[in-house]
Amino acid sequence: MTFLPDETPLSAITIPGTHESLTLYGGPLAVCQIWTLKEQLRVGVRYLDVHVGIWFPTQKEIYIRDANWMFWQHMDLGKVLKEISDFLEIHKTETVLLKLSLHGLYKSKVEKSVKTMIGKFQNIVWTKMSIPTIKEVRGKIVFLRSETFKSGADNEKTQLFESNKLKNVKEKIKQIKSRICTHQIVVTENPATVLRSPKSLARRINLQLSDLIQEHKAMSSNSSCLGVLSMDFPSAETITKITHLKPCFNELYTSK
Repeated sequence: MTFLPDETPLSAITIPGTHESLTLYGGPLAVCQIWTLKEQLRVGVRYLDVHVGIWFPTQKEIYIRDANWMFWQHMDLGKVLKEISDFLEIHKTETVLLKLSLHGLYKSKVEKSVKTMIGKFQNIVWTKMSIPTIKEVRGKIVFLRSETFKSGADNEKTQLFESNKLKNVKEKIKQIKSRICTHQIVVTENPATVLRSPKSLARRINLQLSDLIQEHKAMSSNSSCLGVLSMDFPSAETITKITHLKPCFNELYTSK
């Protein structure tokens, strides 16, 4: 992100991300990643999808679990925020997007605890609903709103995938282009169903995404923004390809 113009909206950048970013344990029907958080950040991942919760009344830490089977991922939210903040302390021109989904029987307690925890990092977090420019969030964690955690930038999921296939992509991107380029972060993901291995599906999905990225790389800068691409088991090569896509320089904000 170093060379991106300061006035670029965060929504106008194609951002490599991971789905269920910290689900490294639980067997073939649960595991979605092989890289640790530090490894993901180092290779270029800038969007993290994290599932947290409190499952017992005496539990003090906010644990990380997978979204479906609720396997503990040997990590807590405090450690996640610390590792991201340590990374940003070194890489001050970068930005990391973080989307939290709350689980368990004590969601209100979790939400209160998360907000308290965020307060400890208040100088390096963005929790506003509006979409920031790159200048506003260099060296910061940008929270994205979820169905269960309402603090953070507004965002929506795309429908680029239908039945595990990319369909009518050009037309769909055309329909959402104005939102992507100015005021709406969009997230594309295609998670496996509960009884399907994320790894087997990722082999098919990631090939399609790689072809899409290559196609957009050859297009003009006005057409190349795809928003956040959230993947299971992404390759370092695919992440690099994503980071080389140009932002969507839209006349709606370049003229301001």
